[in-house]
Amino acid sequence: MKVLLSYPTEFDKGEGIHYSRVLRRLGHEVIELNVACSARDWGGAGRTLPGFSSEVTIQELADLFGKPDLYLYIEPLGLIPRGLEKAPMPTACIICDTHRQLHHRQVLARLFDHVFLYQRNYVTRFDDHPPGTVHWLPYACDVDTFRDLGRVRDVDVGFVGQLFGPNSERRRILELLSKNYHVNEQRNYLQSEIPEVYSRAKIVLNLPVGDDLNFRFFEALSCGAMLLTKRIANGQELLFREGKHYVAFAGDHDLLEKVNYYLSHEEDRQRVAAEGAQEVLRNHTLSMRVQQLLTKVGAGPAGKAPIRAMDRGSAAKIYFEVLERMGRVESILRLSVDHPELRWVGRWKALKTLGRRMILNW
Repeated sequence: MKVLLSYPTEFDKGEGIHYSRVLRRLGHEVIELNVACSARDWGGAGRTLPGFSSEVTIQELADLFGKPDLYLYIEPLGLIPRGLEKAPMPTACIICDTHRQLHHRQVLARLFDHVFLYQRNYVTRFDDHPPGTVHWLPYACDVDTFRDLGRVRDVDVGFVGQLFGPNSERRRILELLSKNYHVNEQRNYLQSEIPEVYSRAKIVLNLPVGDDLNFRFFEALSCGAMLLTKRIANGQELLFREGKHYVAFAGDHDLLEKVNYYLSHEEDRQRVAAEGAQEVLRNHTLSMRVQQLLTKVGAGPAGKAPIRAMDRGSAAKIYFEVLERMGRVESILRLSVDHPELRWVGRWKALKTLGRRMILNW
């Protein structure tokens, strides 16, 4: 299968890198797509890469690369070509942070035939699509990358993630734990450094934002640490067994009791960690998720993206909103030229986008 894969290739973190690697490992041809970009534009230290104009059409890409079998978009950023309403191949998107900017993500999804959501609790919110085209596809990790590196487990509690503001729950809990336990240094880690941290941790703590079932859940298990996470009905209770594959807590008192217990009872901690790692290998690798995605696209209804049934002006309005959220002022203005009947809509969107970028220093 030939897959056009769009994702923000400039960053070292994100799912796209792993999807690309796994698709190739499964024997598929992968063509990575992006706009010209630099992670420095976002304050990062990633790569600066050439790419396509955001005005390129999906038909032009199909002609250039020769009959692709799937266009797969992994948000955010990346390349969303024009003309998806007439895409000559199935299209699919993977949507992540549905706890933030839900409306924007609902609009974005209308561009695609199939929508894959990491979060089970939001599947019913994407109701513009017909049955069989919106799917729960939980996170997973590439177990060739996220694996137990065999390090000495000399860190009591490991955590990798943003701490947010000075009064955030994450910062408060980590400061509380640091008073009595060895916690890894809290800083920005490259993706390549995370398996090392988790391979040194006896316990990996998961403090999900928006009660999501996140990457950390799977990465910690895959690296052989015991996972301690919030008790949330977000799908983790369907995929894994609490007390067997992971340990859950509810509130500070419960958290501290369980950290103390499992650090004091090494055999119990190692048993849970081993069961969790084995369950990931049995049922939750990224290779399995990719195969599930391809199967659902192949077996599901074809050509059902809501934008395919829209008139030309309605389709343009979808693109205006998507481009606004991506911060692409010039692309909005160019789209306005192609739709003179919507020029004031386009100009207003461009102005809002420019103002947002100025305020955010983006």
